[in-house]
Amino acid sequence: MPKLEIEKDKFESQIKEGTRLKKILSKKVKIIICIVIVVAVAFLLTKLQTSGVKTDTKYTVLSKGNIVNSINVSGVVKSGTSSNVYSTLDNKIKEVRVKVGDKVKAGDILAVLDSGDLEKDIEQAEATTAANEANNKMELNAAKKEYENTLYLYNNNLNSEIKNAEEAVNSAKLSLEDKENIYEYNKMLLESGEISKQELKQKKIDFENAKSEYDKAAVALENAKVKALQELDTAKNNYEKAQNAANNNSERIALEKQQSNLEKCQIKAPIDGTVTSVSAVAGDPGSGNLFRVEDLDNIEINASIKEIDRASIKVGQKAEIRTDSTGDAVIYGEVVSISPTANTSEIPINTEKSQLTNTSTNTSTEEGFEAKIKISEPNESIYVGMSTRANIILSEKSDIYTISYDSIVENDDGKSLYIAEKSDNNDYIVKDVPISTGLESDSSVEISGEGISDGTIIIDDPSTCKVGDKIQISG
Repeated sequence: MPKLEIEKDKFESQIKEGTRLKKILSKKVKIIICIVIVVAVAFLLTKLQTSGVKTDTKYTVLSKGNIVNSINVSGVVKSGTSSNVYSTLDNKIKEVRVKVGDKVKAGDILAVLDSGDLEKDIEQAEATTAANEANNKMELNAAKKEYENTLYLYNNNLNSEIKNAEEAVNSAKLSLEDKENIYEYNKMLLESGEISKQELKQKKIDFENAKSEYDKAAVALENAKVKALQELDTAKNNYEKAQNAANNNSERIALEKQQSNLEKCQIKAPIDGTVTSVSAVAGDPGSGNLFRVEDLDNIEINASIKEIDRASIKVGQKAEIRTDSTGDAVIYGEVVSISPTANTSEIPINTEKSQLTNTSTNTSTEEGFEAKIKISEPNESIYVGMSTRANIILSEKSDIYTISYDSIVENDDGKSLYIAEKSDNNDYIVKDVPISTGLESDSSVEISGEGISDGTIIIDDPSTCKVGDKIQISG
């Protein structure tokens, strides 16, 4: 067969094959179109059946729990008791017996100062003080005896000078009276001419001399009394001086101060605790701050309370404490004191980063009332100086229903909830249930009412539906 005819037959065969393929494809397309139409009709029918039913409604299944009303505060861990140990003596430090981290008891010796010169001074002062006290006691006894004797003589008119002076006065008085009588008698004799004027004149002179002697005796008596009184005053003053000298314990005080300084040469721990700082160096002067001892077994939180929260927080309220190092673990404590006055202090600011890592937190200067929160039990993960977050619990309830504030509907009739009540075809109908609210927290509130119980489905966001709507609840 010629080549041209063979190619013609081949071409005709290809045309027939193409026609057959087109017919097959046309049938498949028709089948696909039919399937699409059936699916679309089914979808439309389903859509028509479920018209008016809302889907994807967010809800909460009600169950009993607890609610806590608290105030969040930030604070810093401090030791419950701490003491700076210092010395006022310039004596050189002879020995340091502790290092940072050592645990000590009250009275333990932390360091020793050189006391050689002081001991010598005390020995000499003791001898001098003892001798002076013995001498003062002897002088006091003598002065007391002199005063008591002088007082006895004075009160009982037994002073010899006074007695002699009184006798002289009495004698002079008798002589004066005698001379006066003679003079008066001679005056009468002169009138009768029995004596001369010259004789009377002599009697007068005798009388005047007697009077002069009497006056002298009287003056001498007064002088004797004054002298006796002065002697009594002198004896009394001497006695009082002796008493003052005996009671003057300045030397004894100085000695006791030296003895006290000798005791201070032993630097002792004032409290039980841990040595957290050592500044003492052997050979250096002992004056100044040498150690710090803190009771790390009894630590507390120093927190700052805002003015707006001050009236709500009371001593005795419980606290839940968290730190970066302890993560979500709760450490319990109790408010033990609140400052009566506000002060400005630096408090830590908790950021998202600081709450998730162990990095240091920022601080802020804020006016507030300092509160101390005592940690109930020791915790090895908490250290002095760490930043903390604490929830001070104002009030709490358990075995109650709580719900988010966003779920509550408020109207003229009061407060209510939208609940989902099951109907036919696995659908739910939205109903309005009146409620009462109680204790509140930052995010939720206590609720109660006749229409709620365990398992009640609460619509989380009542703005997404209305009473009577049909909704679907998944799950």
